[in-house]
Amino acid sequence: MKKVYISLLGLLLLAGCGGKGESAGQSSAARLDGKEKGSEFLAYEHNVSVDTHEAQVRPLYEKVVAACKADTDNGCLLLDSSIDGGRYVHARISMRAKPAGIKKLVALVAAGGDVTSQGTKVEDLGRPVLDSKKRLDMLKQYQAQLQDLEKRSGANVDALIKVTKELATVQVELEQATAANALLMQRIDTDLLNVALSAEGKQSFWRPVKRALGNFTENLSQGVANAITAMAYILPWLIAFVLLFPLGRKGWRRLRGVADKGGTH
Repeated sequence: MKKVYISLLGLLLLAGCGGKGESAGQSSAARLDGKEKGSEFLAYEHNVSVDTHEAQVRPLYEKVVAACKADTDNGCLLLDSSIDGGRYVHARISMRAKPAGIKKLVALVAAGGDVTSQGTKVEDLGRPVLDSKKRLDMLKQYQAQLQDLEKRSGANVDALIKVTKELATVQVELEQATAANALLMQRIDTDLLNVALSAEGKQSFWRPVKRALGNFTENLSQGVANAITAMAYILPWLIAFVLLFPLGRKGWRRLRGVADKGGTH
């Protein structure tokens, strides 16, 4: 029983310090399984903005969304999409797919209007991938050692309970680490594409007129409300002026009369 406790304690210490260090002579290429300095672990994010005719925003939006959903070969995933018909009709689409699929989508978007801006942001995930792989290896090794210790626990119920509890904890951590690693690999294997569609520079001649007519009653009521508010501020000053002006004028005349008499003497 004492040996089992000592073994379990040793495994716990191993798990706690397993990720601290590595051999100084181990090269980056070896750590990344042949990937040269993490250069293969790059995550790409593309941004494309297109200005098209007002009547073409929705059809182009629907065409791009449909193309993404239909591209199962490149695993296109529609992350977010929205369209707004406010002051200027505009739409936004976010998608994730393999590079070949992203290339097709960019070409489709660019063919629907004028590309006003386009850019790509790259993030090197070499270090996060390396850390994730090391953690996965450590957890798998620790799990195997615990399973072996579980077999050797025999009839020692107390030790078996401790090992089983630790195994459950390791299993949860292993699942979390596996999910995090899968997310990293998804960012590497697929690219993110953000598309912005607008008609700001190509809206129809009559749209501003229609918008002004549509807002006429609202603007009129707002103007009347502003006029009433302004009158409420001005009215007290106007009353004060009407009441005080005659008194001021009378006082001014008296002062002038006194001054004139003094000048005569």
